[in-house]
Amino acid sequence: MFCAGRILQLVNFRKLTGYGWPGFKKMKLMRQDKGNSACAAAFVEAIRSGGPSPIAFDELVDATRVSFEVVEALG
Repeated sequence: MFCAGRILQLVNFRKLTGYGWPGFKKMKLMRQDKGNSACAAAFVEAIRSGGPSPIAFDELVDATRVSFEVVEALG
């Protein structure tokens, strides 16, 4: 990711390296964490508690629309 002249590089969801971030250079994880388990748990909890969806409906629609546009552009 590039932001304000700084860089964050994520390799295989395990190693994060920062360039130009004061006080941060790198972080390593022992295992990959793509967030799938936390996402599923948040969804189940929202259903159980009657709370809002963890991801707003309009964001889901936007992501689906963009994926269809990419398929059309490549096809």
